Amino acid sequence: MNQLREFFSGIIDYAGLFPPAGLDMSSAVRQYAMHRAGPDCDLLGRFVVPVSRLDEFATAASPLIGASAQWKVSAIASEHPDLTRRAIDRFNSIYGTVLCDSVEMPVASYDDITQATAAFQDDLALFLEVSPHSDPISLLREIALTPASAKLRTGGVVESAIPSPEQVVRFLEVCVEEGVPFKATAGLHHAIRGRYPLTYDPSSASAMMFGYLNIFFGAAFCAAGSSSSSILGIVEETNPAAFRVDDRGVWWDDHVVVHEQLASVRQTVAVSFGACSFSEPVGEARSLNLI
Repeated sequence: MNQLREFFSGIIDYAGLFPPAGLDMSSAVRQYAMHRAGPDCDLLGRFVVPVSRLDEFATAASPLIGASAQWKVSAIASEHPDLTRRAIDRFNSIYGTVLCDSVEMPVASYDDITQATAAFQDDLALFLEVSPHSDPISLLREIALTPASAKLRTGGVVESAIPSPEQVVRFLEVCVEEGVPFKATAGLHHAIRGRYPLTYDPSSASAMMFGYLNIFFGAAFCAAGSSSSSILGIVEETNPAAFRVDDRGVWWDDHVVVHEQLASVRQTVAVSFGACSFSEPVGEARSLNLI
């Protein structure tokens, strides 16, 4: 299990500000501080915050950060890349205990990619969100020519935001084929695919949602050379017992990805996923005896 825990190291970017949690800044920052001090802090990645709220974040976080610590931030951009760049540079020049070293923004064209990569080049981690609801091949191939990574939105608070398993598989395959690292976001609170409520509202509608194991193990098996039909089976898997872990690696059906391959995938392909809860995905990993 120690080897699999290494696979999960830093995998969850905390996005408590975003739906369905939608916490206020003070509450989200306190949650992040608690998780950083907790027993599973090694699984925690960056704090995710809109660029427009960076100063608000720093004000809330500063009293909770020790003198020798530094929190890392991933900023969600909604303006032109040049404006976003100036805002992040200003933020990083003012605050010493928090560092924005990652930025995420949607792209829908070659020009979008060119502008984004020109603004950020290779000194910040840049994640370019490509819609999974259309064929991602051309945009992912353009991203492959840059230092940027891709971003996959796997869900949302409405069922129509969830891509099909086939669309997810195509995204994974192209990322592996083209050597494009990616992060995932939205709807990945759970470990395994299943029908879950779309929000925390007691009257929320439910939908078939992906689990983070489906996405990350799917990427790992894809990188190991599994067939498209096998990757689709992994992405659609709803039975936690279908994934078996031993000293060799992770098994699904009669396919295996060895631990060394899993480690390589996390470093080069499947970077992290954003979730508005940290305790839910960690708790499910523990209940499945994965950590």
